Amino acid sequence: MGALAVLGVAILIFAETATILGSFLPGDSLLFLLGLTLSTVLTSVPLLAAMGLVLLAAVAGSEVGYWLGHKLGPRVFSREDTWFFNKNVVEKTKQFYNHYGARAIILSRFVPVLRALVPLTVGMSDFGGRRYLIYNLVGGLAWVPGLMAAGYFLGTINWVQTNIELVVIGFVILSSLPLPFEILRNKMKNRTR
Repeated sequence: MGALAVLGVAILIFAETATILGSFLPGDSLLFLLGLTLSTVLTSVPLLAAMGLVLLAAVAGSEVGYWLGHKLGPRVFSREDTWFFNKNVVEKTKQFYNHYGARAIILSRFVPVLRALVPLTVGMSDFGGRRYLIYNLVGGLAWVPGLMAAGYFLGTINWVQTNIELVVIGFVILSSLPLPFEILRNKMKNRTR
């Protein structure tokens, strides 16, 4: 894609963070690989400009997810309780975000499915829009420049440049591990109860 890779990644990051349907996209890997590509192949594209565009897409995508949750949530949960849509779940969600709001929103950026799920559920929970925007920005500033810069600076190392396939595969594997480890940890924790 050449220089259009930056735009392509921005679109994919927006799609991943805007709706739960995009949550299968590999955001962490895309950011790291874009940074790596900017230091090796796309040297004509300024790193800060690419970071700015992708950051804007990430924050905008999460704002769309929040808006969807805010608009659709009350309609969905005002219906009669079912096994899936339950007013009790909404109350627990509100309590969770009132207690863990900042940490949950900021750290969810680094967990694949939660990147899309958290904005939607925060929107459903009557969490303030301005407050959410602040945490959304902080999370986006930690996630996008952090992973892109890691890829960019690793791409300047000669060993990385000559073994780029190993580095890419290694990062994809490492960025995929948190969710399975968390699931395994919860299963082991539940067995001990």
